[in-house]
Amino acid sequence: MCVKTEGPIRINKQNQHYKELNMSKVGFIGVGTMGCPMASNIVSKGNDLNFYDPYVQENNKTKLLNLGAKHCLSIKDLVQDRDFVITMLPNGTNVKDVCFNNDSLLQQEQKNYIFIDMSTILPSDSININEEFKSNNIFMFDAPVARLVNNAIDGTLLIMVGGDKEKFDTIKPLLETMGSDVIYCGSNGSGSKMKIINNYMSIVSNIVTAESLSLVHKSGIDLNLAINLLTTTAAGKGHLNTSYPMKVLNNDIAPGFKNTLALKDLKLALEQGEIDGIDLRTGKSALKNYEDADKTKYKDLDWTSMFNYIKEINNLD
Repeated sequence: MCVKTEGPIRINKQNQHYKELNMSKVGFIGVGTMGCPMASNIVSKGNDLNFYDPYVQENNKTKLLNLGAKHCLSIKDLVQDRDFVITMLPNGTNVKDVCFNNDSLLQQEQKNYIFIDMSTILPSDSININEEFKSNNIFMFDAPVARLVNNAIDGTLLIMVGGDKEKFDTIKPLLETMGSDVIYCGSNGSGSKMKIINNYMSIVSNIVTAESLSLVHKSGIDLNLAINLLTTTAAGKGHLNTSYPMKVLNNDIAPGFKNTLALKDLKLALEQGEIDGIDLRTGKSALKNYEDADKTKYKDLDWTSMFNYIKEINNLD
């Protein structure tokens, strides 16, 4: 059973034409912190939305009902007559439960929809789930999202998509109700892979940033001064915006700033950390790579050649 509110349905007037021409019937599973605003954008832009979440918060349920969505008490009810079914769940175990366990998607007779998992899970899980759906003649896409809750609210998420390229245009308009940047990344699992890569770089960089600003804090240097300075160099702009495009990604690893000098300066920073009583764990982890590279041909090459070094020690082409 799916329950629909008696209240008004609110349609964004600027999307009225979109509604008349392209209304989709969507089932949405998982309306939590990110899922609720994503589902809200789908229905507010003129689509017919069913949602299911046994742990739904009352305020999220009320919000979606007031927008005109229908609350379903089972997956069986959710999937009826749907063009698309979307999952936005905390982890891979939750996604697999919804797909394979009791009252799961694949246990239902209704299979005439495209399945889009927007959760952040292991790419291997995405690929395995896709194989099961494919054997049931259901197209599946992995389409995890990046950016923050505010972006989910205003519909400006970055959405990374893996799946059948020929079917991508079928799901893109729906995804564009939730995101301002919808990027096709490749075959099934590619969206999940790109999300993991993005998060790895961002999360590890977060610790480097925290450690660096801890050094600033201990040094007595004005924090705003330090931030303004750091944002003018590769430290703040990021290597992908500065050194890599000019050097290693341009097949140029002639020394501009040598790895041996990077090793020397990293040791200085770690020594300063010891003096200040700050455990620079991320720096210590990076130290081994620089020390090992310093014993090879990479010693006197540009520091961006560490990209080639990392590929080499991992036997990558």
